[in-house]
Amino acid sequence: MLLLRFMLIAVCLGFGLAGAESAHAQVRSLRAVTHAGKRYVTLKDLASMYGLPLSEPGGKTLLVRGQYIVLQFTKNGREAIVNGSKVWLHAPVVQVRGSWSISDADARFVVDPMVRPSAYLGARGTRTVVLDPGHGGKDPGAIGRGGLLEKDVALDLALRTAAHLRANGIRVILTRDTDRFWELKDRPFLAARGGGDLFVSIHLNATGTRSVQGIETFAIAAEHYPPTSDPRLKGRYPAVPNNRFNHSSTILGHQLQRSMVGITRAEDRGLKRARFHVLKNSAMPAALVECGFLSNPQEEQKLATPSYRETVAQGLAQGILNYIALVNRAKVELGAPLLQPSVPAMAGPAAPSPAAAPIPMAARACGPAAAPPPLVAHPVAVAPGPAPAAPAVAAVPPVAMVRPVPAPAVQPPPAARRPVPAPAFLPLPANAPPPSSLLNPSLGSH
Repeated sequence: MLLLRFMLIAVCLGFGLAGAESAHAQVRSLRAVTHAGKRYVTLKDLASMYGLPLSEPGGKTLLVRGQYIVLQFTKNGREAIVNGSKVWLHAPVVQVRGSWSISDADARFVVDPMVRPSAYLGARGTRTVVLDPGHGGKDPGAIGRGGLLEKDVALDLALRTAAHLRANGIRVILTRDTDRFWELKDRPFLAARGGGDLFVSIHLNATGTRSVQGIETFAIAAEHYPPTSDPRLKGRYPAVPNNRFNHSSTILGHQLQRSMVGITRAEDRGLKRARFHVLKNSAMPAALVECGFLSNPQEEQKLATPSYRETVAQGLAQGILNYIALVNRAKVELGAPLLQPSVPAMAGPAAPSPAAAPIPMAARACGPAAAPPPLVAHPVAVAPGPAPAAPAVAAVPPVAMVRPVPAPAVQPPPAARRPVPAPAFLPLPANAPPPSSLLNPSLGSH
């Protein structure tokens, strides 16, 4: 019996790997043209691969719109909007031989993983989350004008996030849970030694311009492409160890950025690309989140407030839970269908998705702390896949926190049925804020 179970798990993982290879092969099969030393594919061909049209609603906007996905690109720019969340491409969208085109790296490592995450996550794990509070000890990190230290805020956010994840049955490892110093090269090693399945590094931002604010998330840059901070496409950028997780890191970073902005209502600075030491040497899907600017007086004041730090921690935990839900779904679906139902082209640019309702921080700051909103593991809506085979479901069931909503007892006649989005998931119970004994005592004076 035990041998049979191992065989079923092996078959399931094999299908997951095959699904990723198949999806990757489909994108690579698109006709590519070399332009300025880089490979490009036309947006029209990419949209057609999904069975969707490419439209130009006006101005600098290029739009690919389906029932479950909205992709908005900017002509001659690197900014894109995926389901209302900002994403930075490796290279600008440019005209090549008269057709608007996207870099081959962006088609393979950015767009397709976001459109079809189930095709890339079937072989990923979800048992252990590694949280990495930035800086610590002799390294204070950024320092706000009001005296707030990045190392203290990052540790407090990590402890709060860990409490939420553990309350939902997730095993969590922290690279530090006190005010201690670790070299950058040690942090990926600690994550791997702890058996981590995904790595999230938590930081605070700073810049010389005090008006700059917002949240941004970083994933590893693709081979041969510069980080987002460098607009030039020249230079040598060899592969790094974490490039083997390009697809998964993109999905993880997108879920974190989307949830953080939706819950905190902070400015969306987007999912960007970098080669930070903790990212490029990570042996698992990895992302680094900059949770706000200590150089901005308003954001520093908010981050000094326990209620807002709790809100930020909820955004971090929600993004991680969303990623875990997508992985569990991928293990059941073993891939996703290629074609999506199309919808009529919009008359204008796609409007961003409405952000989540703000958390009543003022009410929580006065009197006893109220329980925060529930952390709900809602994955991004994608095209529903075919019903999974029975052996695959039995081999790798979704984790307990993600429970499919049961089908209604009465089904409409076949002629009256309509396409429905991906199955929803039952909300998780609300979690109380972490007890004060778990939080960073260094923030008590702020």
